[in-house]
Amino acid sequence: MVKEKKSKDDNLFKFIGKRIREKRKELKISQGTVADLLDISDTQIFKFETGESKIALDYLFKLADFFHVDINYFFPENEKITHFSSDPELEKVIMTVKEIYKFKDDDIILGVNNCVNSMQAILKKRQRQKRDIKPDKKIKVEDNDK
Repeated sequence: MVKEKKSKDDNLFKFIGKRIREKRKELKISQGTVADLLDISDTQIFKFETGESKIALDYLFKLADFFHVDINYFFPENEKITHFSSDPELEKVIMTVKEIYKFKDDDIILGVNNCVNSMQAILKKRQRQKRDIKPDKKIKVEDNDK
C-alpha cells in the first residue's frame, strides 16, 4: 500500500515537472530565469522538471502566475484543485472572479483589479493604524509645589 502511494506521488510529480518544462520551453524561458523567479538553483529546476524533487505548492502558484496559466495546468485531469478555501463565502468570490476573467474583457478585468487593489490599500492602512495605536500610558505628573 505504501509503495502504491509513493508510486502515485512520483508519477504526479513527474507529470507536474513535465508540464513545467513544456510551458517553459514553449515560452522560450531558460531554467535560470525560472530559478531566479523562485530564488532557487538551476539544478533544483531541473530536478523539479524531471520529477526527481517534489515541488512545493507555493512555487507552483508563482509559476502559474508567471506562465499566465491556471494552477490546474500542472495537474492531470483527475487531480485538479477545485477548492482554495474552507470558507464558502470566499470560495464564491473566487469563483465569481474566475468567471469574470473568462470574459477576457480588459475594462472589466481592470475594474476588478482596481477594486482589489483599493481594498488591499484600505486593509494595509487599517493594519498600520492598529500597529500605531498604543495602549494609553498613565502620565505621572510631578507635584512641584512641595
